[in-house]
Amino acid sequence: MLQNPNHRSHAVDRLVGFSLMEMMSALAVLGVVFGVVVAAMIQMQQRQMSESAKVDVTQESRDFIDQMVRDIHTVGYPPGRVQNNNPNCSGQVNVSCGVIYFSSTQLQYEGDLDGTGTVYQVWLQLIPSANGSCPCVLQRGVLTKADILAGKVPTYFTELNGVLNSGNGAGAASYLINLPNPAAYSSYSTTDVFRAWDVNTNQVTFCGDLPSCTSAAIRSLEITVNVTSKFADSQTNIFPVLSITSKARLNN
Repeated sequence: MLQNPNHRSHAVDRLVGFSLMEMMSALAVLGVVFGVVVAAMIQMQQRQMSESAKVDVTQESRDFIDQMVRDIHTVGYPPGRVQNNNPNCSGQVNVSCGVIYFSSTQLQYEGDLDGTGTVYQVWLQLIPSANGSCPCVLQRGVLTKADILAGKVPTYFTELNGVLNSGNGAGAASYLINLPNPAAYSSYSTTDVFRAWDVNTNQVTFCGDLPSCTSAAIRSLEITVNVTSKFADSQTNIFPVLSITSKARLNN
């Protein structure tokens, strides 16, 4: 019995057409699955980068603050060689004058940092970004007092980036925060970077030169940093903030 060739052609066409529809459906499903997988991988990578940045910020912040605390413990120590015991300490290479400048965002002090009797001068200062806002940079510079008296200026070779707080000592921020949704960081911005207390535990707000700092009789210092990482949370678009505070007593 002969088959109608037109009937066979229509059957093949229906078979081929159905296969193409199946293939297109399968590709569509694979595309959706692939898209979900890629999105999940991207989100996982972003979260991993964010967590890694948090760890780096924590370590850098802690190292910077620990260094400052170690420095402060050496101010005026050991007493036999470098203690501030006369009004002419500023002109004597081997005599530490202790704290010589203090504000909520800047600090300068002298001390025997390595125990050899050599007096060093340490400069700490908060510097805003190029557009005058935070995140700011907290810098630390060190130079021997002999070099300072010779007219040299410390090079700021240690820096802590991403600092949000720039308190002016009166409850306000010195610099605005330039990040997406700045209101989310308002509680961090007004905190003073440096705070000080005298021998009677009265808070000292400022001393701009050696005589005023000597009169202020600063006995203890506190440093606080509210630091943000480089990567925002992938879901909230808010940069996580780490807060660290440490207090140290001067040995004078």
